[in-house]
Amino acid sequence: MSAAPFDRLLVIGAGLLGTSVGLAVRRRWPGVHLTAMDVTARAHPPFDAHLGADAPLPVFDLAVLAVPVDAYAAWMRRLAREAPGRAVTDVGSVKRRPHVEAVAAGLTTFVGGHPMAGGSRPGPDHASASLFDRRPWFLTRGDAPESAVALARALAEGCGARVVDSDPETHDATVAAISHLPQAVASVLMATVADAADDAALGAAAGGLRDSTRIAEGPVSMWQPVFAANADLLAPLVRATAIRLHALADALDAADAEAVRTLFGAANAGRRRLPPL
Repeated sequence: MSAAPFDRLLVIGAGLLGTSVGLAVRRRWPGVHLTAMDVTARAHPPFDAHLGADAPLPVFDLAVLAVPVDAYAAWMRRLAREAPGRAVTDVGSVKRRPHVEAVAAGLTTFVGGHPMAGGSRPGPDHASASLFDRRPWFLTRGDAPESAVALARALAEGCGARVVDSDPETHDATVAAISHLPQAVASVLMATVADAADDAALGAAAGGLRDSTRIAEGPVSMWQPVFAANADLLAPLVRATAIRLHALADALDAADAEAVRTLFGAANAGRRRLPPL
């Protein structure tokens, strides 16, 4: 086992992703000292120390922001003021806004990070050391020094992920299509089904509904800020989806079997382009 690239890791926000980072680091480097900071300091594995959000920042080599993206700015100001020069990364699913906020805060050591992994249910009880295994983990370095980039890269690789280097603009356009739009569609679908079906009907639901709406359990406290931060790229995709749904409704009204076949053909072909997990 290679030596750990850092001795002390600070995880700000010990929910599903933050705790999974801690578990993965503990699996890879058992000797790293792990500190969690959260609104509520609730002791749970794998952290050695649990601090409230109003506690002084502890000593750390690398900090990981794992809070909702609308909470980043305040934390970045604290990190820049109380721990200047220390490397900082995050696990959030938008990157343009955090980089702008880092510059505004004077946080010159911020390296954007986004593991393409998660779960439908939030909280540390659903965290896993293997959550990031073989999953893509975007890094957007911005203007951070190489030393900070190296620590962020080591964290991602140590958690079992494969690093994908990107820039904030390309990252946000990519995840608008492959992550944020599916979340929006799943949420709209589940809300529509729930309005149309009573409890007895929902009780008969099989894999199709359950599979296509699994992520509809995602917490609004996380997703609303993400949608807001990426609205300019997400809204056109939502509109394009609505156009296709309207076209499908028109085809059904007109008994246009060919239009339905064309839609399914495009969907089948697109699904086959997804690589296996």
